[in-house]
Amino acid sequence: MIRKRILGLFLLSFLTTHALAQDFWNEPFEKWNRGQVLKIINDSPWARSETLTTLLGGRDAGLQGNKEIYNKFTVRFFSALPVREAYVRMMQILNKYDEMNDDQRRDFDSRFKRALNLDVNDRVIISLDFASNDNDTNREMKLFLDTARTDTIKQNVYLISQRLGRIELREYFPPSSDGTGAKFIFPRSVNGKEVVDPADKEVRFEFNFPLIDRNAGGARNMQRLLVNFKVPKMLYRGQLSY
Repeated sequence: MIRKRILGLFLLSFLTTHALAQDFWNEPFEKWNRGQVLKIINDSPWARSETLTTLLGGRDAGLQGNKEIYNKFTVRFFSALPVREAYVRMMQILNKYDEMNDDQRRDFDSRFKRALNLDVNDRVIISLDFASNDNDTNREMKLFLDTARTDTIKQNVYLISQRLGRIELREYFPPSSDGTGAKFIFPRSVNGKEVVDPADKEVRFEFNFPLIDRNAGGARNMQRLLVNFKVPKMLYRGQLSY
């Protein structure tokens, strides 16, 4: 009997903790901790990370003549309110917002008000971060993203709607010093139809990018990143947020 009670309490505690972990973003964002913020911006219904691996061969490649290059892309719906709130909360944590007096908080709030109140009624903002364990690849991707312009990159990137197909890029912004990555701007509606609808099962982000193929004599080849987001999970406080 005692064992059954202990097991029951353990299961109840586990389920409660699991539920809280899943629903923490229903709490005011000012209460989120660092781990919860990182969860929102890296691994949530609005943010996905994908790692593409390349295996190099050759005598100088590493252990047993092989080296794996890991290219990690993190794609976020920056226009989604929870993502913007997570960035603001991270700045709060870094600047010890919870320890500020009222005047300091008002000053902080005024500086970050624009991010929270960003007008996204007619646009979808996708942000992209990149990191690699290979310095040459990091430099190459940084150069590509820094020098790209809307007209030069629009054939490389799409938002794919389940109903409307490929949505063309409207505007591109290279990575800025705020650490939020490159920004891809898409229209929120096409021909009067929302590109993401609550009835959709998923929405995709496609990014085609050039990288030097060291296994092909240094030739520059196009590679494809395709990231899926589950629309039914993109609910934030009862509403679809993207």
